[in-house]
Amino acid sequence: MKYILFSLLVFSLLGGLFATIHNSEVTTVTYKRDTPSATTEVVTQIAEPEEAVEEPVVSTSNQVKEIEIQPGDTFSTIMEEVAVTAEDQSSILAAVQDVYDFTKLQAGKLIHVVFAQDALASVDYDLNDDKKIVIENVDGEFVAKEEAIEYDVTEVVRSATIESSLFYDGASAGLSDKTLVELAEIFQWDIDFSTDIQIDDSFVVLYEERKTKDGEEASAGKILAAQFTNQGETYEAYYFETSTSTGGYYAANGESVERQFLSSPIGVGYVSSGFSYSRLNPITKRVTPHRAIDYAAPHGTPIVAIADGEVTLSGNRGPLGIAIDIEHGQYMSQYAHMSSIDSAVKKNPEVKQGQVIGYVGSTGQSTGPHLHYTLFKDGNPINPADIDMPVGELLTETELDDFQVVADGYKIQLGVN
Repeated sequence: MKYILFSLLVFSLLGGLFATIHNSEVTTVTYKRDTPSATTEVVTQIAEPEEAVEEPVVSTSNQVKEIEIQPGDTFSTIMEEVAVTAEDQSSILAAVQDVYDFTKLQAGKLIHVVFAQDALASVDYDLNDDKKIVIENVDGEFVAKEEAIEYDVTEVVRSATIESSLFYDGASAGLSDKTLVELAEIFQWDIDFSTDIQIDDSFVVLYEERKTKDGEEASAGKILAAQFTNQGETYEAYYFETSTSTGGYYAANGESVERQFLSSPIGVGYVSSGFSYSRLNPITKRVTPHRAIDYAAPHGTPIVAIADGEVTLSGNRGPLGIAIDIEHGQYMSQYAHMSSIDSAVKKNPEVKQGQVIGYVGSTGQSTGPHLHYTLFKDGNPINPADIDMPVGELLTETELDDFQVVADGYKIQLGVN
C-alpha cells in the first residue's frame, strides 16, 4: 500500500512555549534547504507587541526542521545534518532504546526536529499512519514515548458497482488503494477476491477521511462499516470495540466476520484448474483426479497461510517443486510450485493466518506460473469450497446490546436496511 506522508504538527508542539506572550503576531517562514536529503525548515518568530508593556518581551526564535529520510541515511547522519550535538544524539538513543530501534528508520518517512531558544526541544518520527515516536527534552533529560497522530476526521460514505474491477471502479468512486485493500481484507473469509468478483457486484463503505491539524490531506483512516454484494449475496461488517477495547468487524448478528480459514491463499489470479476427480493432466496427458485448486498468477505473487498453524514440511519436493505443508489441527494445507519460500517462515515454523509464506512460481512439474493449493482433512484431500466453516467469535450478551446500537447508527449512515 502506498502511504501518504504526514505534514508537520508544529503548532501543537510549540503552543506551550508561548503561553506567557500576549497580544503578539506570529510570522511563519518556510523554505527548502539545498541538502542531499529533503529538509524543510520552518522558522517561527514572535513580533514585537503592538502596545507597550511594563516589561519588555524578549524575542525568541523557534525552528522545526522536517527531514525526509533518504536511502542510506542513519540517525546519526540525519542529526548531524541539522546540527544536533553528539551528546544529545547519545541521550536520545539511550532514551528511545526501549521504545523503538532507530537503526530501523525507513526511507521516505519523516523526522521532525524542534529547536526552542537554540536548544533541542524534541524529535519525532512517523512510525506509521497512526503512530509516531516522540522524544522530548524534559528539564534537560530526554523522554521517549509512542503517541497517536492526531487528525481531523470526517466520516464519508462511498459506493460503487463493479463494471471492470474492484480497484478500478473503487478508485473511480474516490476510494484509495489503502481503503480498497482493507475492504477486501474485511470480507476475505467470505469472498475470494481473486476469483469470485463479477460484473454488477456492488459495495457501500463508511470510512474515515483524515486531515492533519495543519489542514493537509492524509491517508484514509479505518473502515467503520461496509456491505458487499457478491453474486447476489450480501455480506456486512461493522466495526466495534469490545469491553477489552479490542476492535474488530462483526456481522449484524454480532458474529465476528473472521473464520478459521481464509477463502483463498492468494489475492491475485484466477482458477486455472479446479477441484476434480477426473481431469486431463496437461503434462502426462492422462485423465487423473485433481484434488486441489490451481491459481494461475504472475510470477512472484505473494502466497499467504489460510490459517494459523505450523510448517511441518518445506523445500523442493520433486514434482511439487518448492512446496510447504502447514498443519492446522485436523486440517493441513499444502502450497506447491512456488518460486521461493519467505525468509520469515525459514526462521519460525509457527505461522499466522494471512502471513506471507512464499511466492508464486513454476517449479517442479508445471506448465507455467501458478499455485497448486491442496487442503487435507484427517490426511485426505478435500474441496476447500465444501468446508463447513465454524461461526466466528460471538459478542457477549452485554456487548451485543451495545453493538446493535452502533450497527444501527452505521446502517443509517450507509443508507441500508
